[in-house]
Amino acid sequence: MKKSMLLEVIGETIVNRVVDFLIEGRGLDYSKTDIADGCEISRPTLYKVLPVLIKEGIVKPTRTLGNVQLYTLNEANEKVKVLLKLEEMLLKKSFEEVGMGKIKVPA
Repeated sequence: MKKSMLLEVIGETIVNRVVDFLIEGRGLDYSKTDIADGCEISRPTLYKVLPVLIKEGIVKPTRTLGNVQLYTLNEANEKVKVLLKLEEMLLKKSFEEVGMGKIKVPA
């Protein structure tokens, strides 16, 4: 799993990996299996951290498909808003560095 710019700044914990995955796919909703696979963690591990993220309002359930509950990032949460702003700033800085030639983009 390639570490994102956000994880490089906030640290790579299980919780941060889940939040980063949902930030990368914001606007979409995911099953627990999708989240676990996308974060490269086990489902039992996800089952431990997901209730905490839901309780804190960072993740919210969206809809149910059959027996499968789907989840998404709660973009109205203040902590999430700060992380989204940080992600935006990191991307902007990265694009500026590419434009200034500090980062070589493969052809």
